[in-house]
Amino acid sequence: MRVLYITPKAVYPKIDGGCVAMDNFLQLLLNENIEVKHLTLSTEKHSFDINLYPSAIKKKTIPEAVDVLTEVTPLKGLVNLFKKGSYNVNRFHSHDMVDLITRTLNSSHFDTVILDSLFSTSYLATIRNAFNGKVILRMHNIESDLWDAYAENEISFLKRVYLNKLAKNIRKYEFQTVNLVDGILTISNDDLQALENANIKVPMITIPFSILVKEAPHSQYENTNLFHLGTMNWNPNIEAVNRLVELFPRIVETHPNLELHIAGSNFPVNYLSQEASNIYADGFIENPDQFAIDQGILVSPIISGSGVRIKILEMMSIGIPIITTAIGAQGINYLENNCLLVANTDEEIITMTTELIKNKNRQKELGKAAIHYITNNHKTDDISSKLVHFLDQF
Repeated sequence: MRVLYITPKAVYPKIDGGCVAMDNFLQLLLNENIEVKHLTLSTEKHSFDINLYPSAIKKKTIPEAVDVLTEVTPLKGLVNLFKKGSYNVNRFHSHDMVDLITRTLNSSHFDTVILDSLFSTSYLATIRNAFNGKVILRMHNIESDLWDAYAENEISFLKRVYLNKLAKNIRKYEFQTVNLVDGILTISNDDLQALENANIKVPMITIPFSILVKEAPHSQYENTNLFHLGTMNWNPNIEAVNRLVELFPRIVETHPNLELHIAGSNFPVNYLSQEASNIYADGFIENPDQFAIDQGILVSPIISGSGVRIKILEMMSIGIPIITTAIGAQGINYLENNCLLVANTDEEIITMTTELIKNKNRQKELGKAAIHYITNNHKTDDISSKLVHFLDQF
């Protein structure tokens, strides 16, 4: 099977959850010995450098990239409010990419084209003009849900009006576009259910994020500090950290020696005041797994967003006890598996966190259940086989 895989940003380096998800999917394809041609946009935040591709990947696929300017400016944003379509998606459209896709499809045979995320779909018409095969859309989340949340949580009236307009446009575009592809791959069952509830009739399947459980996962639970780990240029992470920092003084009242460590790439240097008691801004971490084990308990009070939180799944795979919200736990069957704790209100977060800090046995139970959940639901071989079976149907 030959697949043309198109991404809206460079996969490597894996500096955020989107990059991690795209790398994971590329690995799934290559795990089944599918011949993959990878085309990508190179943006200001995610510039393409072939030297950053892992050698194992470069042996199996030769990527090509096109530069595109996606930076949002007030003037562009204002002008595009009065244009058709979604400004969020239109930013990723490039005539050079149109030419590259057309040349690639005309010069080689492909069985399937896979567009990664909604931001690649502006090239759908280009693909249809040069390709008679099936086009599959891989959705990381319901993108319009993210923008609805951004608008809802915005304090400024003018910004809220602007974000509401963007959200309305992207929702209209999103639900028109998903009906134009031949198949949809969602990362979570929650997103698949949302599409079915919206009466989307396109064949769909959930292809979860695949995770390799480490040979020696976390088992000691000697440390009980709190931590948050996530890219700090993504609004849901910023909101979660702000909320956690606000709640931490009430948690530390009952645990005076407790520390809160906040880490992730793109971390603002002066994000936290140096006077913040027991709060440490650790920035980018080379070894996230060891960092998590050294701290203890992940607390991620997410208030917006859509789709699966990959960082939470990764922490589950090494047995980290986790407290998050129902939004943060989307896509995880935590009710039946008891693999993490869900707290939505401030009081619930404070109470659940203070109780978990004192209860080592509960931490171990959660960690063990989390590893068991990942092992049963996110095994690479099972997921890649499921993906190939779906693609073979077309």
